[in-house]
Amino acid sequence: MRRVELTVPLALIEDLGILSARFFRHNDSVEVLQSLSVRPPIVALFVRVRRRGRFKDPETVRREARGIARRYRLERFEVLSADPKRGEYVAWIEWRLPASLRKGLSDLTGIVPLELSKTGRREAKAVLLASEAALPRLREVLDGLGAGYTVRTVQSAPATTLRPLAALTARQRDFLALAHRLGYYESPAKVSLERIAGLVGISKQALSRHLRTAERKILGTALRNA
Repeated sequence: MRRVELTVPLALIEDLGILSARFFRHNDSVEVLQSLSVRPPIVALFVRVRRRGRFKDPETVRREARGIARRYRLERFEVLSADPKRGEYVAWIEWRLPASLRKGLSDLTGIVPLELSKTGRREAKAVLLASEAALPRLREVLDGLGAGYTVRTVQSAPATTLRPLAALTARQRDFLALAHRLGYYESPAKVSLERIAGLVGISKQALSRHLRTAERKILGTALRNA
């Protein structure tokens, strides 16, 4: 995998329907903790948002969630937790991929977004992980969009051992990672199955089946290799 850093026009981020340029008037950066497809053509981003200026308490933001979604042209915006000392929110964002872009971006398998941040009045920095096979296709899609992008760096991403996850489907990996990041596996659990199922739009029973199958596969791999 390669870690790719790009500079792109803020207008491109807006055209893709991810976030409007207005978002960066009030927030400095968005760190993408996880991305997953909820249902075609809705994509979800589990993000850490660094706030600029006055920090609103979580209850105020929750009350304003629908207005925030409309303001930034999102399908859904929901604050999951907040850290006033750091000026950060952890939020769930859902956005609709524009019809004109679905074909090109759907071909970008092997791409994992990591971060979006404003670098100038009209520019944003995008950081992502990309497989070697996906890099040429990424350039083709950006060229096809007519985006005035600049590749800043392409570096080898730190190697990680993913053998225990190799037997999982993409859906199982997504749900397992999300449950872990939200604190489902902590003791006591910080989030319920119902809460996670509500975020990803499936039943509690279906989510439980996905997690139990993933857990069983990982345990089987770990015990066989012990």
